[in-house]
Amino acid sequence: MLNERQLALLDILEQQPSALNELARQTGVSGRTVLRDIDYLNFTLSGTANIHAAGGSGYLLEIFDRRRYFQLLQRHDNDDRLLALLLLNAFTTRSQLADALNLPETWVAERLPRLKQRYERAFSLQSRPGAGHFIDEPEEKRIILLANLLRKDPFILPLPGVSPQVPEALAEIDGGERLFSFIPGDYIASVILAVYALRNRLSRDWPETGHAALRQGIERAGLYLGTEALNAVHGLLTLHQQQAAAVSAENIKTLLRSLPDIARLNIIDDTLVSDLTGHILRCTAAPVWLPENRQGSMNNLKAAWPAAFDMSLRFINCLHEQCDIPLFDSDLVGIYFACALERHQDERHPVILLSEQNAIATINKQAIEREIINCRVIIAHTLAELRNISAEVEPMLIINNSHLFPDESQVQVLVIKNIISAAGIGQIKDFLASAFIRQQPERFFLAAGSFHYHNAPDESWQLMMMHICERLVADRHLTADEARRICLRELDGENLIVNHVAIPHCWSEQQTRFRGFFITLSTAVQVNGEPVNHVLIACASSSARHELKIFSYLASVLYRYSGEEIIALTGHDAFLALLRE
Repeated sequence: MLNERQLALLDILEQQPSALNELARQTGVSGRTVLRDIDYLNFTLSGTANIHAAGGSGYLLEIFDRRRYFQLLQRHDNDDRLLALLLLNAFTTRSQLADALNLPETWVAERLPRLKQRYERAFSLQSRPGAGHFIDEPEEKRIILLANLLRKDPFILPLPGVSPQVPEALAEIDGGERLFSFIPGDYIASVILAVYALRNRLSRDWPETGHAALRQGIERAGLYLGTEALNAVHGLLTLHQQQAAAVSAENIKTLLRSLPDIARLNIIDDTLVSDLTGHILRCTAAPVWLPENRQGSMNNLKAAWPAAFDMSLRFINCLHEQCDIPLFDSDLVGIYFACALERHQDERHPVILLSEQNAIATINKQAIEREIINCRVIIAHTLAELRNISAEVEPMLIINNSHLFPDESQVQVLVIKNIISAAGIGQIKDFLASAFIRQQPERFFLAAGSFHYHNAPDESWQLMMMHICERLVADRHLTADEARRICLRELDGENLIVNHVAIPHCWSEQQTRFRGFFITLSTAVQVNGEPVNHVLIACASSSARHELKIFSYLASVLYRYSGEEIIALTGHDAFLALLRE
């Protein structure tokens, strides 16, 4: 059985490679203990994954079979076993939970608050003095929660009369009849098993069903349900089938058009509508209130495309308010929005190609514009032409493809001689991705407004945000509306954290340029289970699409360094030095 520290090691390595001393620091043990844990993990995960040293990157987790890997970890995740016990019983005391799990009662006492925090958006875990702990949710939701657990592992807790063949047989019962055409067979099986497990606790009066085929299929699989339990299975699956049938591409498109700020992004296309329609249909037909498996971190993608994940939260809220479709996992929706933003990057970067040879210049211009999307190449044959073009158009980059020597004091100059090769194209791509921020980061990350905040060890994250924003408003770096948006954004539970730096942000209609304020903290604080040592308040213009790339560049820079180097940053100047490297 894997312990909590070993599971935490896997969590860290699922996000990114980490050095041995960083793994030791985050788990609170010595490097030697971490190495022993890695040996044990490699033995336990044999054939599905392997942890090994990866040169300068530290230790790397390589997963060979993701499905088997997550299923194997599921058997070691006591949180799910704990939740299953709470769902199976009306009330359960700590001692009863400890006995059932064969774990110390102190472990249960520690895990219950963490379980409550982990799933606070999915369900309500409550306690009643003298009775015990319980899941305070309606019957339908408790069935779905247990079905989610059983779908991941049908034998997370032993169910009397359920052999290893039963779940597979249940998954096939709708194959010929197609009573529930939108619902996957394994989800149908998990709902039947959940109702079977809760059959003595059913209280809702579900409509009568006379569907003999469903009963016969369940009995052929080796289970026998009473009338009330059969009504619950049929009623719940029928409800999901009807809700899924109401999802259409036209409805999703209408919902997208109603989202605030989406018009300026110009990202609604057939692909986005199709992706979201398919995802919502699947989530409606087979609701998932609990993650299907231990998800790797999405921080890299969220840091690169925060606008996409902010949009996903608004979309999910509209789904709930306008269509009564509950959806809580914003990650995949955010990815669809991020892909749409990537498809619609329509800003063309002006690049001046300085070349004395017209034929070579024409060939290179065609190669650059063909290989680099949204790049506009302007040819200059002389230094005088270069100066005149630069006076009219502010270039992102000057490519010196000549024997001349242009002034490099104002704009970055990249020297590439003769016909530009694939390596040269790569150089240009890498530069353009971050040129506008790397050249003058002080334009975006302002010294005025960056400061050290003396936070108390017990000060909450929400209170810290309020105090920091109040100071920025008082010094006229933020408006009161921007401060309110930032604080509300941090309450959403989708905090953006990149390598020990929290990035509270908002989109502003009032300013035309990105503003970032780097704030160091006296004491590290836990935000969504991650340690945060610095805060970067960011306010981006809602009208400048190129500013979306600032977040991507930030992520690439911050993840390039170890956690110790990021934690050691002493203030604004050290942060800027990092961005310029």
